[in-house]
Amino acid sequence: MIGTSYQCIMKVYHGGYTAVEKPKIIISKFPKDFGEGFYCTELEQQAIRWASRYDTSVVSIYEYTADENLKILVFSEMTEEWLDFIVACRSIRNMISISL
Repeated sequence: MIGTSYQCIMKVYHGGYTAVEKPKIIISKFPKDFGEGFYCTELEQQAIRWASRYDTSVVSIYEYTADENLKILVFSEMTEEWLDFIVACRSIRNMISISL
């Protein structure tokens, strides 16, 4: 990360089957683990693993400038709080999927 506070720029990666020049958040009736969003990682190897699920693997790279208007949770390690968040998100996802 470069900069301080909300002025930082970080490189993030997205693994998929096609290059994505301008990411969009598309609302669908099939929610992801953590809700609607465009999933990225700071870990290039993780994006490579995500992309490897497809016949055509593409890793898109972005420079992200933090936005103080966004609500961001940061878990620097796997804690009880992190696990509680994962379980809560997946429970909500399962309830939504069942109701569809």
